Amino acid sequence: FFFFSSRRRHTRCSGVSWARRCVQETGINAEYMGKINFKIERKLKMLGIVRQTSRRIKASQLRRGFASQIGGNKDLAKQNVAPSGVVRSDRLQFSKERLTDFGELPLGEIPDALKYDRPFNLSTLSNGVRVATEYWDSPLATVAVFINCGSRDESIENSGVAHFLEHLNFKGTKNRTRVQLELDVENMGGQLNAYTSRENTSYTMTVFKENTGKAVEILGDMLQNSLYDKNQVEAERETIYRECLETSKDQLETTIENSHYTSYRDSMMGQPILGIRENIGVISQDMIREFHQTHYHGNNIIVVGAGNVKHEQLVELVNQHFGKLPQTPQAGLSPKPREKAHFTPSVMMIRDDEMVNMNVGVFFEAPDWSHPDYYAFLMFQRMLGDYSADTHTGHHLNTADRQYNTIHTQLGQLPDVTIQKTIYAPYSDTGLFGSYLFGNEIHGFQMLFLSQLILSEYAAHINQAEVYRARNKLYNELLQHETGNDITQSIGNQLLYLNRRVPRSEIAQRVSHMTPRYLSRVATHWFFDRDISIVCWGPTGHLMAFSAYNRPIRRSTLGWYGS
Repeated sequence: FFFFSSRRRHTRCSGVSWARRCVQETGINAEYMGKINFKIERKLKMLGIVRQTSRRIKASQLRRGFASQIGGNKDLAKQNVAPSGVVRSDRLQFSKERLTDFGELPLGEIPDALKYDRPFNLSTLSNGVRVATEYWDSPLATVAVFINCGSRDESIENSGVAHFLEHLNFKGTKNRTRVQLELDVENMGGQLNAYTSRENTSYTMTVFKENTGKAVEILGDMLQNSLYDKNQVEAERETIYRECLETSKDQLETTIENSHYTSYRDSMMGQPILGIRENIGVISQDMIREFHQTHYHGNNIIVVGAGNVKHEQLVELVNQHFGKLPQTPQAGLSPKPREKAHFTPSVMMIRDDEMVNMNVGVFFEAPDWSHPDYYAFLMFQRMLGDYSADTHTGHHLNTADRQYNTIHTQLGQLPDVTIQKTIYAPYSDTGLFGSYLFGNEIHGFQMLFLSQLILSEYAAHINQAEVYRARNKLYNELLQHETGNDITQSIGNQLLYLNRRVPRSEIAQRVSHMTPRYLSRVATHWFFDRDISIVCWGPTGHLMAFSAYNRPIRRSTLGWYGS
């Protein structure tokens, strides 16, 4: 609220005497000025302007020096009350006190919108099938079925059978042909999707709320009454083979698959989800039926409803259409025990000089779903974030050097590195965390070493602003999980790995207590001086000196000290 008179010409004088005269002009009484006299001198000394008689002091410099000290005076505040009753104090206009910690919420507090969770219910049928629902008023309903099996439950001989089985479940059942199945879904205006991963398989259907019963019936028919006819098996081989070829053209997906292979070389965890390509021609009808009878039983299945689905209604529908499933595998069949996936530090160089750009994947061993550090890795994933040259370069607010993000600042100086993605893949007993980078070979050395240098440097120091930025990003993502597909995927994975629902308020509460010091301790445990796995694919001729797991690669996890 200091507005100094412009009618009187400012004369050259000492900083303290000039400041005292300005204070007198504002109407502050001598008694109050005497109390702050010492504070004025101390502030002006800090600014380095005491006894500099040849220098003109501007009012803005004086305000920065001592206005925050007098802004809290009650008498002055009373004199500057606007008609609306709002106090126009200097503390509000010029001080940054209200922006303490970048405007972040106090430690342990979460946004009000994340304090409320929708009602969640969980029941178990007599045959072991679990039924979970999360209700909200909506014109749509989403029903998803999760089966606790995937490519990790295969063997080298039948690698790819889980994905093959997923395809054949869409080819008709005892009650409806493939065409009838497609028409039933389309006539309801529904969407039917499925995917196979390393440890689970999912079938999801979204329909209008009045068609929920029909959706459960279709899913139950697909998963229990599919024919797996020999002709269908032969016809599907070509489709799956083409899918494998198309996936191999996706450089990101191929690099991630290669990273899993080199990280888990002695385990089925390292084999591709779509299966070994050579196995496509040898998978038989008997292999598919045996895999289905071994893994598609009550104890392995979870049915999740989200949206306008009442729990009692869904339990009744699931009991009607899934109630005949056996609780355990059929007699004489038993699932192959999942062997422990051991992380294998290694380097894989795939040289292809005909490629224009190079793909690099650098990964650390990471905590599994149930590990206490799982939520800290959600923060690390947001702290690194994803980088794209078309978004984070140029003269605008997203320019890399204007962001509180260490890796983006470094990547902004490498004009030919166009993509960086942070990937966290947790599983039941292990996990992978790292970065995928895509760019010109000229920056191959930087792409090979940058991400692990920054992660290991987090063990020594983490910028507080990066923590706030990552935390708010996670808050926003939690608030944006509003579709039925997002909710069912979240519930299904949590029940498969944790046997309970983790509401978003709990995730936000856990993250809200994380400080840079805590995250540095986690980084020290997982990143600093740890082994890594590396995949380089493309024109890697100039990187062949690093084709062995040598000293420079080992030292790259010592932060900037190791560089």
